[in-house]
Amino acid sequence: MKANYGSYIPISTVDWHGKAAVVLFLRGCPFRCPYCQNYEILTGSDLVEMRVLQDKIESSTPFISSLVISGGEPLIQKKAVKELASFAKKKGLLVGIHTNGFYPEVIEELLQKSLVDAFFLDIKAPMNDPIAYCKVIGCDEYNLTLEPKEVIEDIAKSLDLISKSNAHLEVRTTVIPGLVGSKEDIAAIGQFLSPYIKDSDKPYVIQQGLPENAMSENLRDTKPFTRKELLEMAKAAYPFLHNVWIRTKEAGNERINFEFI
Repeated sequence: MKANYGSYIPISTVDWHGKAAVVLFLRGCPFRCPYCQNYEILTGSDLVEMRVLQDKIESSTPFISSLVISGGEPLIQKKAVKELASFAKKKGLLVGIHTNGFYPEVIEELLQKSLVDAFFLDIKAPMNDPIAYCKVIGCDEYNLTLEPKEVIEDIAKSLDLISKSNAHLEVRTTVIPGLVGSKEDIAAIGQFLSPYIKDSDKPYVIQQGLPENAMSENLRDTKPFTRKELLEMAKAAYPFLHNVWIRTKEAGNERINFEFI
């Protein structure tokens, strides 16, 4: 078996908060988010034998506790993800998946086979606004032939599947001026997420996007939201959600205590 390989990080402490992980990036994605940082692996082909990727996992094993499979969108390569996850589990590693939620049928299969311990799911814009979601995933700018309502339905199904499973779930929104990040955006996302993660240990993370590294040249001169602005967004998520974090370049991961902001 071969995988369409992007790149890897031998040891990461930022891709799964609180754990050391080896991170494999697989090529391919159905979206073209203008702020994407990994745009060089959204397309193209670099097919490598599965043994090459397994060797990368094995070489990091003495120093890590987990494997994170990212992209692109890794679930576009279902067979490769299943093979890598199975290999990692046999090595005693936890397995995490970064996903945009577009492939609920793959998520369901992975859960049924108990191959994944954690999902890191992107909610990119308010789920009640297909036009906004379409903009954030690049439908117009990159002429995608996706149907936004169907995209949202698939993501909602993925969220439902994971939230009802034993897998850990972290929901994330990357905020970028001009795309997503108003207090109204975050309040709408928080309200949508409330039935799934309000009273649980499942965190909602508001991530500071870094436009200077964006795929879209139109974004690269945009100043990122400040930590203070992310704190205001976190307020907007409350009282819908009670486990809200912000993630910034300057301060890393911070869980927000609403009594003190």
